[in-house]
Amino acid sequence: MTIKSKFTKEIAKIVRAGLRLTRHNATALPGYVAYKLDKNILDELSKNTKFVFVTGTNGKTMTTHFLANILRQHYDKVYTNESGSNMVQGIITTLLDNPKREETIAVLEVDEANLVRIGRNIKPDYVIFTNIFRDQMDRFGEIYNIFNKLMQGMEVMPNAKIIANGDLPIFSYDQMDKYNKSYFAIRDKREEKDDYILEADANSDGILCPHCNHILKYKLNNYSSLGDFACTSCDFSSPEITYKLDKIKKLEANYSSFYVGDEFYEVNVGGLYNVYNALAALSVAKELGLSYEEIYEGLASQKNVFGRQENIKIYDKNVTINLVKNPTGLNQIIDLMLLEKEPISLICLLNDNYADGTDVSWIYDSYYENLSNLTIKDIYVSGMRKKDMKRRLEIAEIFDGEIKEFDYENEIKKVIKDTKTDNIYILSTYTAMLRLREVLDL
Repeated sequence: MTIKSKFTKEIAKIVRAGLRLTRHNATALPGYVAYKLDKNILDELSKNTKFVFVTGTNGKTMTTHFLANILRQHYDKVYTNESGSNMVQGIITTLLDNPKREETIAVLEVDEANLVRIGRNIKPDYVIFTNIFRDQMDRFGEIYNIFNKLMQGMEVMPNAKIIANGDLPIFSYDQMDKYNKSYFAIRDKREEKDDYILEADANSDGILCPHCNHILKYKLNNYSSLGDFACTSCDFSSPEITYKLDKIKKLEANYSSFYVGDEFYEVNVGGLYNVYNALAALSVAKELGLSYEEIYEGLASQKNVFGRQENIKIYDKNVTINLVKNPTGLNQIIDLMLLEKEPISLICLLNDNYADGTDVSWIYDSYYENLSNLTIKDIYVSGMRKKDMKRRLEIAEIFDGEIKEFDYENEIKKVIKDTKTDNIYILSTYTAMLRLREVLDL
C-alpha cells in the first residue's frame, strides 16, 4: 500500500470514528472522503479478497445479507456494506478494516449505475443479477437502460460469473451469451399450467420478445414479469435453470419455507420476493461449495434488516418499516401486508431527493387500492411530497376518515403513540427512512 493510500485510509477511519462517536450514520461519508483523497483507494483496499457483487433493482440488500450470513457459517471474515450503502463511498467504507495480508471474502451490494466504476477497481468472482424493474425513471430511464448499464459493467470484469434470475426475460437477452452464467428460478409445479397460455400483469416490465416483439406468454407467472416464459411466435424462451426451487411449502407474513430438490430451507422473512432473494444467495453459496447444513443455518438465522420488513417496538406497539421505491417492489409489500389479520395504522413517507428518484409518478403505478382489503383505522402521510402521497391514497379510496399530514422528523414518536392501533406499518422512501431511523434512534 502506498503512503498516499495509508494516509487516506487513516483519515477515513478518523472520520468514521467521529461519526460513530456523535451517533451519526458512518456508512458513506468516510468512503466519500477517502475517494476524494485517493481515486485508487478501492484497488488498494481489495487485495487478497474474493468478491461477490449483488446488483439489480430490487432485493440487493436482502440478498446481500442472506449470502453474508450463509458465508459466516464457513468463513472467518466476511465483509459487506452496511445498510445497503451501495455507492462507491459505501463500499470503500466497508473495506476500511480489510486486512492486507489475510484471505477474506466480501459480499457487496453494488448500485446498477456504479457497476462499471466499481468493476474497474475490483474484479469479482461472481455477480448476482437479482432483477430489473422500472425504478427512478429520472435517473435510469426504462429497464433496457438499466440492463445496458449492467452489460457495460460486465465488459470491465468479463471473467466474473453471473448468477442471474432465470425467471426474468431480460436476463435471457442475446447480450448475456458471451458471459459465463448460471440461472436460478422458482418453478413450483403445483402452480404451473400445461402450456404457455398465461399473460403477465398488464403493468409488468419487459414482456415483449426481444427477437420479434410479440408479447411473451407464461406457463408459470410468479409475479410481474417473473416466471417460466416463452414467445409463441419464435424460439425465445426461459433459459436452462441450474438452481431451481421446486416447491414452496409455506408463505407467511414473517416466515417462508421451500424445497430446492430434496433440500428443505426456511427463512424468517415473508414475501415471495424474499424467497427469490434467498434463492439467489443459496445459488452462490452452492457455487462456492458450501454444505447444505451451512446454507440452511445461514438462511434460517437471518432476520429482517434495515427497512425490509423491519420490526421494532415503540410504546409497546408493533411497528413494521418497509422501504418502497418502485411499483413492483411496493406491490409485493402490499401483497405481504394483505396477510395481516388485525386492524392496522398506516404511515406513508414520500421524499423526492436524488437517492429516492425525483419523479414520484410511480406511486400511480402501484396497487394501493388493494389495501382496501385491510382494516385501516388511521392514515398519516409525511415527507417532501406528502401532499402527493395524500392525494394518491385518497384516489385509492382505502380509508373513509381524514388522512393526516405531519412532520415525521419532529412528530413521528407522537404519531406512533397516538395511532388507533398497536399494529403500525410504515412505508417509506429511502432518504426518509434514513432520517426516520435517526429520529427513532435505530
